[in-house]
Amino acid sequence: MSKNKKFLLQGLLFCVLFVLTFFPIQEVFARKSLEKPWDMTNKISGFYNEPEDEFAVMYFGSSHAYASFSPLEIWSETGVKSYVFATQMQPMWASVTYLKEALKTQSPELVILECNMLAEDTEYMEDSTNSSFMDDIPLSLDKIQLAQVSAAEGERFPLVLNFVKYHSRWPSLTQEDFTFRRRQAIDPYKGFVLLPPKQGGDPIDRFDLSGDIGVQPLTDKNTQYLREFIELCAENDIELWLVKAPCNLEPENQAKMNAVAQIAAEYGLPFDNFNGEDDYTAIGITARENFFDQRHMDIVGSTRFSEYFAQLMVERYPDLTRDAEDSAWQDAYTAYLADVEEAIANPVEGTTTQAAEDQT
Repeated sequence: MSKNKKFLLQGLLFCVLFVLTFFPIQEVFARKSLEKPWDMTNKISGFYNEPEDEFAVMYFGSSHAYASFSPLEIWSETGVKSYVFATQMQPMWASVTYLKEALKTQSPELVILECNMLAEDTEYMEDSTNSSFMDDIPLSLDKIQLAQVSAAEGERFPLVLNFVKYHSRWPSLTQEDFTFRRRQAIDPYKGFVLLPPKQGGDPIDRFDLSGDIGVQPLTDKNTQYLREFIELCAENDIELWLVKAPCNLEPENQAKMNAVAQIAAEYGLPFDNFNGEDDYTAIGITARENFFDQRHMDIVGSTRFSEYFAQLMVERYPDLTRDAEDSAWQDAYTAYLADVEEAIANPVEGTTTQAAEDQT
């Protein structure tokens, strides 16, 4: 064997051994969110273990998506299967990547984009937020490209290979770090976060949105990636519905949602903002009684919203594929109802209106 061939063979062997050892070690050290209700590692990793072409509908966005849309409740109402592929404060550029990830295994007929994060003005999210949407998706060219737009130069590499960031976790490693397997992860709630009712605490604020609030333009970056998300759906013949879930919206964010409405109209897309007084009445929720914190509904509020949304969805999109007889979904729904009953029977003590994102 020539020296060149021997050198290449040794190099190839080194690369194989590096991959076989480095990536399992990285998995051990990586931060994992496994404790309910914030078990986002199960929810994101679990999506990749779902059957191909399982979901007729998919939801994207921030915590306002995963605390509002209950796929099991919506399936019970309509027979339509769905998944919430959302993360804490998921920025618009991450939602584009998450849609690309979803399309690798799913062929949704309808995509719901929860538009909360379009009101944000920051160029880059904080490091903890970046980790929340980067850590649990597999390594791919799409992930590398997402890192490029998610952090300033010099701060991107740890978003792709997080061993650089987490290698010092070894003193705090637990048994779960060694036994957890992403290929076995599953989320029975299909991405939904079940927030219990809150008892006591500060009152929830409700803002007057009835006046002429006007329009406040989105940032250039948010506009760019919103348009990319819209065009990606169009390229794949997917219906797209833009939504602002109930969140006791502030007037300044209402002005941003008015800008979203203008872009939606430009593309001939529906945009529904469920934060008006009439919306709360129709859904059957109040700020004081049905919110876990200032901006996220509890399980009673999200159940009522999911039921309301489900009926509106099938009226607007009557041809969505339905599978109301799936025994696995029925079993999951039965177990889910027991969890809902337990949550309602055991409200949590609340002393503040701390945002749900801050507790993950």
